[in-house]
Amino acid sequence: MHFPPPPPSAHPRTAPLPSRPPYHGRHAPPPPRPHRWGLRVGLTAGLLAILAGGAAGVKLHYLPTGAVLPGLTVDGERVPEEATPASVQALAAARARALLGRKIALALGGHDKPALEATLEELGVRVDVDRTASLALRAGQDGDLITRAEAVRDAREGRVDVPLFTYVDRDAAMAKLLALKEVEDTQPVSARLDLEKHETIPERDGHYIDADETIAALELAARDRRTETITLPVKAFTPRISSAFLKSLDISEVVAEYETHFSRGGEQRRRGKNIDNAAQKLDGLVISPGELVSFNDVVGERSEENGFEKSWEIFKGEMVEGVGGGTCQVASTFHAAILFGGFDVLERLPHSRPSAYIPMGLDSTVVYPAVDLKVRNPHPFPVVVHAKSSGNTLRVELLGKARPVRVGFGREVLETLPYKRKIEEDPTLSGRTVLVKQHGIKGFKIKRSRVFTYPDGTKRKEETTDTYPPTTEIYKVPVGFDVALLPALPGGEEDPELGGNPSPAPPSARGPSSAGADATAAVTPSDVAPESAIELIDAPGAHAPSASQRDPAKTIWLRR
Repeated sequence: MHFPPPPPSAHPRTAPLPSRPPYHGRHAPPPPRPHRWGLRVGLTAGLLAILAGGAAGVKLHYLPTGAVLPGLTVDGERVPEEATPASVQALAAARARALLGRKIALALGGHDKPALEATLEELGVRVDVDRTASLALRAGQDGDLITRAEAVRDAREGRVDVPLFTYVDRDAAMAKLLALKEVEDTQPVSARLDLEKHETIPERDGHYIDADETIAALELAARDRRTETITLPVKAFTPRISSAFLKSLDISEVVAEYETHFSRGGEQRRRGKNIDNAAQKLDGLVISPGELVSFNDVVGERSEENGFEKSWEIFKGEMVEGVGGGTCQVASTFHAAILFGGFDVLERLPHSRPSAYIPMGLDSTVVYPAVDLKVRNPHPFPVVVHAKSSGNTLRVELLGKARPVRVGFGREVLETLPYKRKIEEDPTLSGRTVLVKQHGIKGFKIKRSRVFTYPDGTKRKEETTDTYPPTTEIYKVPVGFDVALLPALPGGEEDPELGGNPSPAPPSARGPSSAGADATAAVTPSDVAPESAIELIDAPGAHAPSASQRDPAKTIWLRR
């Protein structure tokens, strides 16, 4: 049997029900109950009569007639009833500016002062003004008549507020947080061995600001005006080496060692202190099997806060006074020990000139944070670094339970490169005084060889090439000085291309010449009377090259 469909209704909430399918079974279907349909239709008709048939004023009172609901608020501010879409957009934009200009403090637990104070906008919070205005203009416009009438009533009673649509620009927020993390995050410090005192220096946990949780807190702060301070979520993480692990180490064998020498006298005093400081930071380092170690990470920034002092160092090919001079000698001595210990050298650069304290090919330059020495332990056991500076000697030992390989190091000079001269006029100089700002050193191209000999007699060889560019000779001379009086460059070549050459000296300054008073020909030092001899004085930081820098042996072979 089919039940007839109910009468059509003008209201969506009382839309016709689907017809009943035929009943198939042994028993007859239940009798129809038409009185329920009549009740539903009656209620609907009555409601429609109130809304549509009672009076036009009733309909106008309960349904929105303007651009927005009367009484509607956006982010807590009432929208004028005569508002237009443009004015709603302007209101949303004004509320957005007020929100984004609000300052928030980012604080670390246990600190009196906040780590950072910034506006929500500076911290990456954004407002979608267009979407906010669109939601305000749509309020009360959707749904059936009853729903819309209820929306009008709620708005008039102050219960309809359109919040600002906020979100966090992750890139902008991370830029602020990463700058903060750079200052506040701390790396864990592994436990170390004090090999002199036979003590264990305990480990320290590292701490970092959780950026993801901070961004989530910013999202909540943008929606809650009561929030003035966000306590930064700080997480701890443990170091790689614990005190308990160190107690189990076997460091009975010297896997490899190397030592270099330095001076502590005069202007070298501060350089010696920097060597002491860097060696202390390296001493006791544990390198696990397969672990990569960065010299810069271990020693840290070359700053006065990190214990380093100003001293002479090489910068862009010239000797300058900088903080941390002498650290390269520690890196070079460590690199030499690493080479003889059979370690993998993953990142290393030679100096810009041969060093006086170590043979070419064994050195390693480091500049924090850009130029690093990175090595890896290929052995199946941990190795402990023992670095100690005593008197004028720096010694680095690698300690472990065995010596798994013997290493020989060879160097061959493939090419020698002549150096050039640069001349700078200095108005503070007079007469024939010449200041040697930098001594010239020849450049070299060398071949480095490392031969590994294992306990079973097998051997392996690796070869690499280093280039040390020539070190420019720099003289500072009085204005108008006769450059012909300067010593000749090796090979007798002049260098016209580097610039800074002085203006020609007047004839009266050139000394006696057979060409007469008006002669302008160059005068060689051998033609000049003794009283015209020049006085060469080394500038601070300028040291004459050692014999190994001036004329290194063509080949060397070292074994440890």
